[in-house]
Parts: sequence; C-alpha cells; structure tokens
Amino acid sequence: MFDALAVLFRRGGSSLSVPILDGALKPNNLLELAPVFAEHADFEDIALGSDGVLHAACGSTIVRFSPAGEPTPVASFDGAVTALAFLSNGGLAVALGTRVVIDAGTAMNRVIDTVDGKRLTAVNALHAQADGSLLICDGSTMRGYPEWSRDLMEKGSSGRLLRADRTGNMVTTLASSLGYAFGALSDGQGRILASESWRHQVSAVKDRRSAPAIAALPGYPARMASSARGGLWLSLFACRTQLVEFVLRESDYRHEMLRTIDPKYWVAPALSSGADFLEPLQGGSVKQMGILKPWAPPRSYGLVVLFNADFIPVLSLHSRTGGRHHGIVAVVERGDDLFVLSKGAGRILRLSLSQIDAEVAQ
Repeated sequence: MFDALAVLFRRGGSSLSVPILDGALKPNNLLELAPVFAEHADFEDIALGSDGVLHAACGSTIVRFSPAGEPTPVASFDGAVTALAFLSNGGLAVALGTRVVIDAGTAMNRVIDTVDGKRLTAVNALHAQADGSLLICDGSTMRGYPEWSRDLMEKGSSGRLLRADRTGNMVTTLASSLGYAFGALSDGQGRILASESWRHQVSAVKDRRSAPAIAALPGYPARMASSARGGLWLSLFACRTQLVEFVLRESDYRHEMLRTIDPKYWVAPALSSGADFLEPLQGGSVKQMGILKPWAPPRSYGLVVLFNADFIPVLSLHSRTGGRHHGIVAVVERGDDLFVLSKGAGRILRLSLSQIDAEVAQ
C-alpha cells in the first residue's frame, strides 16, 4: 500500500526531501573562520609527501609548501593535474584528466590511459595503498572532469574504481557503473571505499561490487582521508537542495536547460556562488534586508565530516550559505593539523584538531 501511494504522489517513489544538517552535522562557522594557509585560484588537490610535507596540485604544477605556506614548484606537466598521491615507496603519482602517470618526473614513469579497453576520461582522485598499489577514480567514462555538472544533469552512472599494482603494468577494475566516483580510501581494516557523488553515498567495494557504507548524505561526497582516530574525513563539495532534486526529476526542463543555458547558470550544485545576479535562486535564498540568511537553501556550501570506524558521523566543519570557503574537494590530517582545500575559494585552510574539539565540545 505504501509503495502504491509513493508511486501515486511521488512519481515513482522519488522524493524531493533532502537530509537535514543536525546532530553531528549541525552547522557552525569553523571552516569559514579557519586560517588561510595558502591561496591560488588553480588549487585542485592536496597530499602529504613521504616526509610529511604538504603538496598541492596547482594548475599543471605540483608545489611543496614550507611550514609558513610558501609554495615551491617541484614538478610540471603538459596538462592540468587533476589529482595526486605519494606512493608507499616515496614515488609521485599524478592524474592529468585522461591519464595517470606513476613515478612522475622520473625516467621510470609509467602512463595508464586505458583500462579494460576503455580510455580514462575523468580521473579526479588517487589513493596510495600500503602494499604499493594505487586506487584510481575515473569519475565518468562519458564526460571529462571539467564537465562534472553535465554528468550530474545527465544522471551519469559510468564511474569506475580501478587499482594499479606497484609496477603500474597491471590495472584492474574494482567497481564500475558508479554514480560519479570522486574519492577512494583503504581504511586499514581491509575495506576499500569509494565516494559516489550523484548517489550521495560512500560505498564499500568488494569483488567488483559496491554497497552503501555511508548512505543518505546531505551533500555530494568527494575525496577522503584517514584519521588518526580510526575513522575518516570526508569532503563534500556541495550540499543537496530540493530545487536541484526537482530539476533532476523534470526531464523535459532539464534537457532544455542543458541545450539552451550557459552551464554556469544551470540549476545545479556549484563550487562557489554569490558573484553573479544571474545565478538561479530558491525562494529561501532571496536576500532580506540586504542579507542572505545562513540557513537559506545553498547553491554552494563548505562541508567536511569526520566519521568513526563504524561510519557514524562524529563532528563536522562548515562554511555556510553566504560564506566564502565553499567547494571542499580534499582534506588531509597531519598531527594536530587539518588541511582543507576549498576549490571554490582557491584556498587551503589550516585548522587545529585540538581547537576543533574544544569548539565542538562547547
């Protein structure tokens, strides 16, 4: 009976409701007020070198940071770097959108551009495993990395999670048909995890199958990082809204929007917002007395969540509606430091874990 009513009133059982930010996900301003460690419009990903020093992908260059946040270029490539990781042997792996280079910058580098007869299309995340192998996220086999928004609006589900052995000569598919793969992690308990952005979940992958490990997220998950507490940090590059959920159900409108409207004005998630009056709005996002309320439906948002080893959310960091530190795509923990990459602001933020604990405990 319930299913029949759902079909009658919700058009096939789908709902416009989105999870609320409450409990461990209750909004705060910790990301918005976080100190800026480094700033550049082309920051794409961050990772720790074998010596514990923070590195970042910045355009076509990999930079290494001093303790004060001063960048020094250490490697350059012939295209934009879309992800990076340091292998267990100290070597560097980089993604250049449609290919992955292992041991980049050395005479022994290996290039991966095709797996199981399909060319890589949108490599957006890399994760080095302790055994020397490398996890590779090919977000979509239909749309390139810069066209992630179009892949969402086309309801793409062609993402892949791949694994390259330590030589880079053997690459296997761990999972396919993912709803945009945008982050991978081996959590130390024998579990391999993958972010599925369009399905709003982190999936556990085993035997070429995936199953939800963290489901019904309030946003679109991206890259992950291990926590010394035994869990994981998850970055979410935007929050879900009822307006976007509605547009995804309305096929005629959506196809016309894709055909006739400039992509930056689509009713779709964004990495930043508020700079152009032509951006689409929901009713709750209209400014009152010249102020955009922080609880308004967000076109862009900043969100990082810490989950424990049982995948239960423990705490979260926010840059709310109207803030600047939106479009969070990567996070790295090092001692008491937590580095967070806001692609929307072009900033790497540096937070203190002990201060975060003190703030959350209040």
